[in-house]
Amino acid sequence: MKNLNLLFLTSIICFHSCGELETVIDIDIPNHEPVLVLNGRLDTDTNVQVLVSSSVGAFDNSNPSMVNDADVILFENNIEVETLTLDTDNTYEMELNNGGWKDFGNFGATNSFIDMNYYVSNYIPQQDKTYKIEVKHPNFNDINASTYIPDDILIYNLVIDSTSNNDKINFEFSFDDDANIENYYSISLKVSCSKVYEDEYGYVDEYNYGGRVEMNSNDPSFPTNSFDALEGGYSFQGERAVFNDALFNGQEKRISIDVYTQDEYGYDEFEFKQCDTIKFIFSTFSDDSYRYYNSLSEQREGGALDIFGGEVVPVFTNVNNGLGILLSKNAQEFNIKP
Repeated sequence: MKNLNLLFLTSIICFHSCGELETVIDIDIPNHEPVLVLNGRLDTDTNVQVLVSSSVGAFDNSNPSMVNDADVILFENNIEVETLTLDTDNTYEMELNNGGWKDFGNFGATNSFIDMNYYVSNYIPQQDKTYKIEVKHPNFNDINASTYIPDDILIYNLVIDSTSNNDKINFEFSFDDDANIENYYSISLKVSCSKVYEDEYGYVDEYNYGGRVEMNSNDPSFPTNSFDALEGGYSFQGERAVFNDALFNGQEKRISIDVYTQDEYGYDEFEFKQCDTIKFIFSTFSDDSYRYYNSLSEQREGGALDIFGGEVVPVFTNVNNGLGILLSKNAQEFNIKP
């Protein structure tokens, strides 16, 4: 057991003399028992890759460490597919972000980096199937996690308007929601643009832009997640919209998204005709992935935990007997030309 002294200040500001108003409380903190941590994302367009590490306690000074001698087994619809192998040829420097792996959310130190290797398989997951990964190691309890990859969703009536408004481009499309199950979706937009221009002094330069684009929408299914979006007349603003079918279950859904062609300072970000590639990404994923993304957003928006406020928001995990997350998605990409 660890003994932790906590100092509670019952008075913060004294304009004149005041006595010390403080209480010291001894709290016994149970010793942390390390568990296996599984992190992975199964996608229909890439092979299976997962990370396996061990946990550390909240008051430990050490970082999580990689577990490189575990048995990692992949199942499809409860049928064993194969045992993953450790990829020792490729080592990645993994960032610990806000107490967890960047993009995953497991426990550890902040702003630290450790070397990790993926357990890999040549197998590529398929849509409309359930996958389970089991991890076994003699020094830890066995852990497992399951996730379902939804079927494809047909996109139709895609309309792009780049002429009605010089300041923005409008994207609209439709799809039919399956009434028999709860569905979860995400939308993002990537561009690759190049622009050659001459400045006021006659110098010719080239401006290149590539990456995700900030989207704006008033769709009631999208989350309201930004004061800037509200001030700009939109209820949603962000590079990725994650939403469910609660408001349109079993119906045809029409989505409308605006993308501004100038930033807040008036500089051109891109123009539709200057983009070599516009990639529209529409993804479906399972309930566990949706719950994870929502809990991660709630944790980030909860604020710093201190005596003035903040809230402890646990990040969702679907790993039994351990920590981490096994995500899955079925992403469809549409390349759009001007």
